[in-house]
Amino acid sequence: MTGLLSLVLSTLILCSSGRQDDAGLSRALSEIDSKSSTIKTLHASFRQVKHSDILRRPLVSSGNVRMSRDRVRWDTRTPEASILVASKDDVRIYYPDLSVLEIYALGDQLSQLAGSPVFRLARIKRFFRIESDLRISAGGLTLLQLTPRTEELKKHLKSIRLGVQVDTGIVREVVMFNADDEKTEMFFEDVRTNVPIAAGELEIIPPKGVRVVHPLGDEGSSSASGQEDGP
Repeated sequence: MTGLLSLVLSTLILCSSGRQDDAGLSRALSEIDSKSSTIKTLHASFRQVKHSDILRRPLVSSGNVRMSRDRVRWDTRTPEASILVASKDDVRIYYPDLSVLEIYALGDQLSQLAGSPVFRLARIKRFFRIESDLRISAGGLTLLQLTPRTEELKKHLKSIRLGVQVDTGIVREVVMFNADDEKTEMFFEDVRTNVPIAAGELEIIPPKGVRVVHPLGDEGSSSASGQEDGP
């Protein structure tokens, strides 16, 4: 799996901030959500840093992300090219160098974790408990500590820390720890919102001959633009 899929399946560390009272936190989150609701599309560059005991040094990857409504596309340029498209239906990852397209029917809970860097309160509250002291950094970010509510997510995630820009509702930083305490950080820069995106820009249209595989054995739950598994 790519480092980007770890954004779906990794876990995140608890931040050490205190806890705001429920009423104050609810009001603050609603205000952030109201601002983020005006964002229809988003372009940004990202940098991901993965830390693990099995890595001699952190693994750094970078690329671009585009979002429109409930579909998001991550284009990783380095260290190896890949394209990840997440929707409510599935997560698809295309490896151009290998000529392979992987399809993961992860279900609503996990596939939406590969979503955009735009804060969506209803989606987050559905799957996570949110805590924060609501302090705002010099850069205009407030830290939100997320812990999974469901047993399915707890299998993969310990916790997530989001650095949310309070005046826009855009997530600028993510810190995650998985069940093995592997740490993954993500940072978003050059953010542009509400720039038109053509529908085809968020699709993976693999060239003829690409091998389509379903690593989780869920072939019956999704298709791959008419492509079939290779020999």
